[in-house]
Amino acid sequence: GPPPEAPWAGGPQPPLAALPPLPSRGPGFRTEPLLGIGTVLCLSAVLVGVTHSLAAAPETSGLVKATGVLIWVEALVAIVCTAILVCGSAGVVQRSPETCYPIPQEVEERLRENGSLDGFQNIAGPAGHPTLGSYCVRCLVWRPPGKNGSIHHCRTCSRCVTGFDHHCGVFGRCIVRRNMPSFLTLISMMFAGMATAMIAVLGGVAKPI
Repeated sequence: GPPPEAPWAGGPQPPLAALPPLPSRGPGFRTEPLLGIGTVLCLSAVLVGVTHSLAAAPETSGLVKATGVLIWVEALVAIVCTAILVCGSAGVVQRSPETCYPIPQEVEERLRENGSLDGFQNIAGPAGHPTLGSYCVRCLVWRPPGKNGSIHHCRTCSRCVTGFDHHCGVFGRCIVRRNMPSFLTLISMMFAGMATAMIAVLGGVAKPI
């Protein structure tokens, strides 16, 4: 026979708690960050070890001693930025009364029948509306209007994000407008750490007489 109707069938639109669960995370959501975390930790350990050993050696110049402090600061900044990227949820469109309602009629009817939304396409919002850009039938949220793909449903993260730039396969997270500073700072710390270690090596070779 037909599937049973939802408990709120015939009443107002469903409460947030009655909505189907959010999509399961993609397979790379938990495995991809291991590469990024491992790379940051290993590279930090190597650069800190080399630089600190040279800075701690006797009869080193003041410049080399300074690199011993600087490399620790750079490593700490890199680790903090990594934590922000991996543990944060920057740009994710969270479910709330503001983002979930009004539920489009065709979606509501399917939910009332306890039916699947497989095969449904995202639904465009009213033209010119300031908040209802498009309705994601996977996250069941209204996404704000965006241009040039800045609003995106990530297949790996399985969430809608705003300010989308790209999904980073190294850290396993979407890089968006809000966490872009941390991402760029992390990249710059890699080059800064290499430069600091190189200064320590060159300064260690040219020991003061």
